[in-house]
Amino acid sequence: MKIALDGMGGDFAPKNNIEGAINALNNPELEILLVGIQEELEQQLSNYDFDKQRITVIPSEGAIADSEQPAIAVKRKVNASINVCSGLVKKGVASGFLSCGNSGATFASATGMFGLFEGLRKPCVGAAIFGFAPETLILDLGLNVDPTPNQLVDFAALGVSQVKIIYGIEDPTVALLSNGSESNKGNRLIKESFELFHKSNLNFKGNIEGHDIASGKVNVVVCDGFTGNILLKLIEGIGNEIFSYLRREIKDQKYEQIIQNISNKTNLMREFGGGPIIGINGIAVIGHGASSPKAISNGINSVERLANKDYINQSKNELIKLRKSFL
Repeated sequence: MKIALDGMGGDFAPKNNIEGAINALNNPELEILLVGIQEELEQQLSNYDFDKQRITVIPSEGAIADSEQPAIAVKRKVNASINVCSGLVKKGVASGFLSCGNSGATFASATGMFGLFEGLRKPCVGAAIFGFAPETLILDLGLNVDPTPNQLVDFAALGVSQVKIIYGIEDPTVALLSNGSESNKGNRLIKESFELFHKSNLNFKGNIEGHDIASGKVNVVVCDGFTGNILLKLIEGIGNEIFSYLRREIKDQKYEQIIQNISNKTNLMREFGGGPIIGINGIAVIGHGASSPKAISNGINSVERLANKDYINQSKNELIKLRKSFL
């Protein structure tokens, strides 16, 4: 299986992308299409020992920087690495792609190239982000900072389909993230969304608060992307501080694995390599900008697992079934 990797995306590109691609070759089923500035990638690859038949450099004309306005940059830089990755998937050359670069640009490129599921207003990004609640999917994690109530209903439906496919849970529970569990709590978006969710045939459990996420109270937590991204970064930041504290205070090596596990469980995006854009007709995984080679390798393998699950067709079918009984 061929997976495209944006070699120019991320805070430590292309080094971490190259090392992540090489690490991913431990999976004998994979071939990597490493997209980016050809001379730079080939020069750095020459420093490593790996199976040259399984990593192919695909040239691009630079990359889209994090500081650029995504939609404008995607249209202006048609041969940037993210656009080339999307094109490889669109043409059927690659089964999916991973980028740790500009997430907005990845979203704009993949959505424009692949198109949305029929009837869907907007896609979103969702993932489990807290390892102590590994079957709790949170979405949106950053793509839609100002959604409508109807869009949150779409996100819930997409989240339910993901949980069914990824975790095999037949009737996933759903909740809205709010500042209180009572039905009258929340801002205007949450209050208006609550009414729509309540009328639907989703397994809706009402509002939940932030502390409910840690206990895995429900399978799908729905929020706007502004809140979701802050939540993601908060969990990662607290995890890093706890990890650093324990490392300083506990010197006994017998606790080393426990300390490392705490770090892993509070940095799931790093461990799994990212989350897919949900609701588009192709596999595109958005990785963390600070992804390590291990995270990038894991992200490549996440793309492979989704492709092997026939993820797109399964997602569409689940969404169709939900809509038939929805509102």
